[in-house]
Amino acid sequence: MAHICLAIIVFVAATTWARPQRFAHIAVIENEAYEQTLPNALRNPFYKTPRVREALAKSSWFGPGEEPVYDRQAEKIPRAEIFNVLAHAGFINKNGNLI
Repeated sequence: MAHICLAIIVFVAATTWARPQRFAHIAVIENEAYEQTLPNALRNPFYKTPRVREALAKSSWFGPGEEPVYDRQAEKIPRAEIFNVLAHAGFINKNGNLI
């Protein structure tokens, strides 16, 4: 487990310095690092197809008036607060399960 954590940290650090920050949010880089640790049996071969990768890359380009978000406000909301809102709205029961 420690080797995986170290590999993720090294990968994230290397990827963060290697890529311009304006193109990759840290959450994207962390997710990519995590996916690299998965065995091939758990990876979806669909995304390895060059045509699919190209189409996904095109669909994620910025359109007119769009710009990258570096400081996501949603990530600053404590998870306990989200849980409380959902519980008070009746979406989570007393056992902590979704209804």
